[in-house]
Amino acid sequence: MTLNMDPSSQSFIIVKYGDNKEAIFNPWCSTHTLLEWIRRKCDCDEDIILDLVDLEGQVKNLPSSSEEYASDYVTGRETYILIRVEKQGENGPNRYVSLLNNLDEYSPDLMVKLNNLSRPTTRNRNVKSRKNVRPNRNSAKTESSGKRPVSGERRSRQGK
Repeated sequence: MTLNMDPSSQSFIIVKYGDNKEAIFNPWCSTHTLLEWIRRKCDCDEDIILDLVDLEGQVKNLPSSSEEYASDYVTGRETYILIRVEKQGENGPNRYVSLLNNLDEYSPDLMVKLNNLSRPTTRNRNVKSRKNVRPNRNSAKTESSGKRPVSGERRSRQGK
């Protein structure tokens, strides 16, 4: 009997969670199966959405590809942080919450990246909404109280 000593066939990932706990998982299964094993081993509630983030801040989006091999999304022998995904409405951005209790001590940069991913820039949203709104040229310009009327508007106000 020969053992296959190819490093890729002995792949595993390390998942950090809780109070500086870690567990080893085999990613050579569907992402759904991997997430269910993580849920059991890390004692996570059934009603939360789990995912992994690498130490560079890349969320793996495992729940969106439940039938594909997890090994296509994670790299063997790497360390990942377990996160909870909170949906913000149907089309809203996701909020990512670390399930490693001391992430700010373990990796302050990763904590900042997760916080930034959880807060989309409101500036970009305002710019988009401004582009989509066209001023109505027929609207009553004289009703705006904060602006000075132009010469044509002055005449119409004086006649009132």
